[in-house]
Amino acid sequence: MMKKIPVFFRPYHTTRYAYQKLRVCKHCQTFTILSEEECPSCGKSSIIPVERQAAKEVKRADCARLFISALFALAGVLLSDGPLQMALCGAAGLLLISLLWFMQQRMRPFEVNRALDKLLKRERERIGQDVYRDWETAFANWDTDKQLTYELLRELGTLLHNDTIRLQQVALLHFFALRKDMDLVLEPLLINQYDPLLADYIGEISKIKRDLIKDKTFQYVINHEVEILGLDNGQDILTGAAGAAVRMKRYVQSYPGLVRRYAHRLPKDRFLRLYRMIQQYPNDNWDRLATEVNRIYHEKYEWDPDFQITAVRSSTI
Repeated sequence: MMKKIPVFFRPYHTTRYAYQKLRVCKHCQTFTILSEEECPSCGKSSIIPVERQAAKEVKRADCARLFISALFALAGVLLSDGPLQMALCGAAGLLLISLLWFMQQRMRPFEVNRALDKLLKRERERIGQDVYRDWETAFANWDTDKQLTYELLRELGTLLHNDTIRLQQVALLHFFALRKDMDLVLEPLLINQYDPLLADYIGEISKIKRDLIKDKTFQYVINHEVEILGLDNGQDILTGAAGAAVRMKRYVQSYPGLVRRYAHRLPKDRFLRLYRMIQQYPNDNWDRLATEVNRIYHEKYEWDPDFQITAVRSSTI
């Protein structure tokens, strides 16, 4: 049996938008998604977020407009006939420059977003090449530092949405001793095809962090139930998924077949929760699940005091 590696992942900071993970070097215009302080191309400590780069471009353009406006105003003053006309041209120019500056400040957020969109579209090919270089950098550490490789791939996964990155993360997680306090994810790592390491990871998550198992994961295990059953621990994985469904009534009613097929293997605490749920809502549509739960109850738990308390409570409702 492979010895698991104890690890403590560095904090992972999520962003509202994927592009917010992307940074660019002010010196050589190289893009990167890795959290290194130095540019991977030129080695200079001049990496800034792409949003700041877009803001710099907008500010530069605004300053240019203000400068041109000031030149026109100055030209108007110099070409004026007499002091009165000079004063009027100067006042009009100052007013127009002030209005332009005010409008620039008001429109700055919208202009930055527009500049950012243009930047990402203009540099799309280069961004793709630079991010692929980041992937090579991450993968180069596979044999020497699996934790670092996973953390780098986790960053890349926010921008590169492909099954190769997902499966590489799952494969690395297989080497680690997973704990409840870890910053783990599941649904972002799901793929359409069956993969035994992914199935095994779902089983591990069902033991330590079952709240990560949601609709997409239930659909995955149902779609690949036959393949998962072919694993040595396949029934345990599917039982863990069924146990995770029991935490919410909505999941039980959405996937009654999965819960019914593995209800007899559920640990006592999970089955008790399921039994209480059905007892509390006897008139709901449970498909054939209620019949199976009742059969298991009479077979294994009819004289269990915990279930007797539940039966008394349900009879008084």
